[in-house]
Amino acid sequence: MPKTFAVALLAITMSAGLAQAKMHKIPACAEGRQAAATCACGTAAKGHALLCKKGQWCHSFMHACTA
Repeated sequence: MPKTFAVALLAITMSAGLAQAKMHKIPACAEGRQAAATCACGTAAKGHALLCKKGQWCHSFMHACTA
């Protein structure tokens, strides 16, 4: 049982690390501007960024992308 728990914990930690690493490769959106391409809207350093798609508007204070 402890070995299974350790393996599961390791898998979760690694997947969270991969997700965070991918976030750093995505450019930041300009606040209140329409996205020219997919970008991170919000505070990526704290893990609160949201991905806006091309054509959406970034509102980082609300952590929202709107059409």
